[in-house]
Amino acid sequence: MKKKHSILLPGSFRLYVSILALTGAMIGSSCSTVKVSTNRGAVTKGGIESAKELRELSLLEEHSDDLHKIGEECELLLKQGRRYETFGRKGDAAGCYLASAVIAREHVASSHSGVNEHCRNILVDLHNRSLARFADLWSRDPRRLGGAPYSFACNGEAYHIVLGKDSDFEADFFDRAISADSLRGKGIEKRSRKGYGAALVGIREQTEERAEELEFFPLKGMHVPVTLAVSNVREADYGKTVELSIYDSVRTETVQVGSTRLPLAADFSAPLEILLAGSNEVIAGLAGFLNARERAENSGIYLLEPYDEDRIPVILTHGLISVPIIWRDIIPDFLSEPDIAEKYQFLVFTYPSSYPIAESAELFRNQLSELRGKYDPDGNDPLSTNMVAMGHSMGGVLTRLLVTDVDNRLWDQVATVPIDQLKVDEENREILRNLAYFDPDPAVHRAVFLSTPHGGAEMATLSIAGAVSRLAKLPQQALEATTALAKGPKVKGMKIDVRKKMTSVQSLRPDSPIVLALKDSPYRSGVVYHTIIGDQGIEGPLEESSDGIVDYWSSHQQGASSEVVVPTGHSTYVHENAKNEMKRVLRVHANR
Repeated sequence: MKKKHSILLPGSFRLYVSILALTGAMIGSSCSTVKVSTNRGAVTKGGIESAKELRELSLLEEHSDDLHKIGEECELLLKQGRRYETFGRKGDAAGCYLASAVIAREHVASSHSGVNEHCRNILVDLHNRSLARFADLWSRDPRRLGGAPYSFACNGEAYHIVLGKDSDFEADFFDRAISADSLRGKGIEKRSRKGYGAALVGIREQTEERAEELEFFPLKGMHVPVTLAVSNVREADYGKTVELSIYDSVRTETVQVGSTRLPLAADFSAPLEILLAGSNEVIAGLAGFLNARERAENSGIYLLEPYDEDRIPVILTHGLISVPIIWRDIIPDFLSEPDIAEKYQFLVFTYPSSYPIAESAELFRNQLSELRGKYDPDGNDPLSTNMVAMGHSMGGVLTRLLVTDVDNRLWDQVATVPIDQLKVDEENREILRNLAYFDPDPAVHRAVFLSTPHGGAEMATLSIAGAVSRLAKLPQQALEATTALAKGPKVKGMKIDVRKKMTSVQSLRPDSPIVLALKDSPYRSGVVYHTIIGDQGIEGPLEESSDGIVDYWSSHQQGASSEVVVPTGHSTYVHENAKNEMKRVLRVHANR
């Protein structure tokens, strides 16, 4: 059988190259694939090295005998646990790892330890790594999910497990946990906090039984940064009672260990490393644009941690030919700032970016309504009273539509007669009404626009942009909702041909109805807004600058509370100055 070869015709090749060029320009250079691997053995090895270092340093310390004994004993326990794992004796291995963690913790908590800070840090690291290895086995132990008390044993000593009173989660809340120290990855900037406890990724899987509970979480389930710590140890007739506490790493900054208060260890990047493993920003963004039918099934608002009725929601929206992966460095960076993490919770909105803007805006409004119906039906939480919205590029346009009083301006751009006088059936009239008439969201009080084409983008007028948009596969219902009358004759009273296939690219033209309507529409009273604009550094006045996709004149907003121009291309969100401005805005909003 002859091998089949695929031939890329010259015209098709030029289109393919142009699509890649356009995609790269829209998304920018931050497009590496998120890669992650797990090396649990490295955690054990690190613990053994800490135990050895403790023995070596004991010669220089006042309590040298104690430190040498602790280092020697923990090293033997970790090696013993590793051997047990080799032979499949996971319960015995877990007992050894827990015993090592308890020994290290008792010396950290001891009021007479008298060791210097460096030795104490080694003891803390020994506790953390020992407990991380225990956590990996404990999280997969069926007894944990049963809820009944049980013990581990090591060298004839029993360790009875109980949940600490200050634990933020029940022992069986997460289906499994992965040690952050075991992860080796790239594609996400590491954001962590050194301290006491085993930094973990707590994973609660999506199941049929949890469909309602995890309705607004990613398909892979809930992935959150948690920290496991030995919070107390008590002597008992049968051995030791070990209190284990599972802390919310975002909400808890310090913990009491004996008479000392220590920072709580945390890794804010690890959950996204696991959640996004294997994802590539460019490929995912392009696939979502070209195959909107598939992406539409997974569109909506997603929580990244359990909903908190007290913290202010910040909703982040990506742009054209893009996906929420763009926020992979922003969110951990925000969470690593204690004052921001205390005040805010972060959500992302994703949508098929080839959808016409009016269609995506309606999806945005509907999703917010459903989210509030589930978590805040009484309308008393910040989710219904005090939100912040941030959007990049076309996501900024969607954000703008949340805070703008459009009134009848959009309808006036597409029709010459009032909607009630349009000669269409009532079903199509209602579709058009929902797209064209809407109120600004009363809960969004502050908006941040990053490289947002408020006045449209000239690139949307280029022939290649039209070629890309024609390739987009929109769901039939989206086509009919947008054009409303796609199968019928041209409707009298409409300025645009509603039968013609329309995508977001046409929506971004400077002369598009949505852009012209926004130009004349005021912000809702009380809304504070900020702009972050990219400047590629081309010589000339600021007014003539551009980020390579959106010109300054289009991103600039009269009346903005602040405007920050950063020396970068369209991906302004990756620049340190832009991140600092976003954090500044959040702090201002929290203290308003």
